[in-house]
Amino acid sequence: MSEAIKVVNLKKVYPDGTKALKGINLTIKEGEFCGLMGPSGSGKSSLLHLIAGLDRPTEGNVWVLGREITSMEEDDLAEFRKKNIAFVFQFYYLLEDFSVLENLVIIGQMAGIRDVKRKALDILNFLRLEDKVKHKPSQLSGGQMQRVAIGRALMLEPKILLADEPTGNLDLEEGMRIFELFKHLNQEKGITFVVATHNTELSKFFSRIIRLRDGMIL
Repeated sequence: MSEAIKVVNLKKVYPDGTKALKGINLTIKEGEFCGLMGPSGSGKSSLLHLIAGLDRPTEGNVWVLGREITSMEEDDLAEFRKKNIAFVFQFYYLLEDFSVLENLVIIGQMAGIRDVKRKALDILNFLRLEDKVKHKPSQLSGGQMQRVAIGRALMLEPKILLADEPTGNLDLEEGMRIFELFKHLNQEKGITFVVATHNTELSKFFSRIIRLRDGMIL
């Protein structure tokens, strides 16, 4: 099994002096469903942002699918990320003035996807949102909005999906549904998942748990 993600001696110090990561070494294989767990401030979000190329480390290196991304130019990194990595946040960041369908179509158009409306409808059907395509985000429940956010990520056919507290605003039942969906995508489509959560009741879904505390792996 090939390496999907590899980080070596990863450190992150923010301008205010906060040492978020203190030398992380980690390898995640393709097709793994990994959980990042630890208390608030343990470095989970910082690690995900560095793996996604959304931030730059203070020291160390990140390889994604065999490419060293920390030294990439911004344009090359953005193109690589668009083709390989999707990120799901705790807050849904949906376009409030557009319908559910339009939220997916806009992402697909920006990525140059052909037959973008048909693909968006197929994804919404897969997510059991076919009866919500014309709804605005304000007309949806929290769980439905998170499924739309996941659908938007799936429009790009990512090889790796990173999620930062994706159920943080949901009750346990809705959170279970989201994790069941993640597990299905992992098993059926082979997407590598790295999901940060503090909810121990969701840990049973992971094939491996990586525990962080004070910027280090325990």
